[in-house]
Amino acid sequence: MHASVRKLRASSTAVRVVALLALTLAGMVSLAPVPANAAEFSNEVGQPLKDAQAAMSKRNWDSALASIKKAQSVPTRKPAEDHAINEMLAYVLISQKKPAEAARVYEQSIDAGLTPQAKVPERQKTIAQLYAQASYYPKAIDYGNRYLKTNSADADMHWLVAQAEYQSKDCPSALLATDNAIRAARRANQSPKLDWLRMKLVCQPKEDKRGIRDTREQMVRHFPTKQNWNDLLGTLCRSDDVHDRAKLDCYRLMLETDTLKEPDVYVEMAQIALESGMPGEAVRILEKGFSNGVLADKNKDRHTRLLNQAKEQARAIESNLAKLTAEATADSKGGGDLQLAGAYMSVGKYDKAVESIQRSIKKGGIKHVDAAQMMLGRAYLKLNQKEQARKAFKSVADDSQLSRVAGLWNVYAQQS
Repeated sequence: MHASVRKLRASSTAVRVVALLALTLAGMVSLAPVPANAAEFSNEVGQPLKDAQAAMSKRNWDSALASIKKAQSVPTRKPAEDHAINEMLAYVLISQKKPAEAARVYEQSIDAGLTPQAKVPERQKTIAQLYAQASYYPKAIDYGNRYLKTNSADADMHWLVAQAEYQSKDCPSALLATDNAIRAARRANQSPKLDWLRMKLVCQPKEDKRGIRDTREQMVRHFPTKQNWNDLLGTLCRSDDVHDRAKLDCYRLMLETDTLKEPDVYVEMAQIALESGMPGEAVRILEKGFSNGVLADKNKDRHTRLLNQAKEQARAIESNLAKLTAEATADSKGGGDLQLAGAYMSVGKYDKAVESIQRSIKKGGIKHVDAAQMMLGRAYLKLNQKEQARKAFKSVADDSQLSRVAGLWNVYAQQS
């Protein structure tokens, strides 16, 4: 058995497959009994079918079934009569909550050539749904895939096949079918459903860390709950997928989404901020850690010393703003303005930071334009100018080391 299948039983993200497969009759297929027309059928077949139809109108399924069986016992029947018998029989069986028996009737009609060719795909879909409802998963997979050969855009059928594959203990096939459902939905300009992404997480191999993070990114894009942000950022910010240059911005996003919970991460983030010339930000990080109790652990004294160090450096930065402003004005390139912007960000003067960053980009000559755009986006967010923030995050080039984190900041800006 696939390891992910075993894991599902204890997983909090378990896909509620059985419940999802419990299709209702009304939602599964719209059926109507075929009229028994005496002009088309022999009296031996037509009369019992008329009796069956009368019983069906009263929801007297046992009586209807008896009349259908009587018509079925006539030895010489025309194909049209057999088709009518099967359609009515399947309808009654579904109404009696016997989906597997109804599916077999429909199978027989297709195999005997009684089902009009134009209706075969839709009937294959019905058979797949009936077998799924009856927990006959191999049959559900078979007929689901037959239907999808001519209806590959049906995302819901891909999903039914995925669930049936999962119930058959075949996680790799379930994963493939789920991906097909997601692709079909996207081609129809629709978002993937939460349970589809949960299925992916359940069935993706543990060693596929990049694939799991990609799935978690899809979850925060479409379902931005605090838990989904925590599941993504808790691993992403410490992974090789995030370059050292992007580490602080990843931690900043954890702080914004209130998913920063570990004392060592608070300390590491504050230290990176200090090393980046952002002592005021380090102060805010540490003070938040103290206020929410995360840093009130056995290392509280060490955390307090780090906070005092950050406060001292922040005071020095603030007292040095005039000098930094003069240096930035005299600098023909953008480096001085970018450094000034960092100082403004550190002390919480975000409007001044925006002006400095814009001058820096306009002057040019800065080493990391992507970092400037990231800072600009964060400054706009602090000013609650979300659309401007998104434009800044989108400006980070796809080949930048900051690209992945910038994309997530863009998602957050859209959702916040």
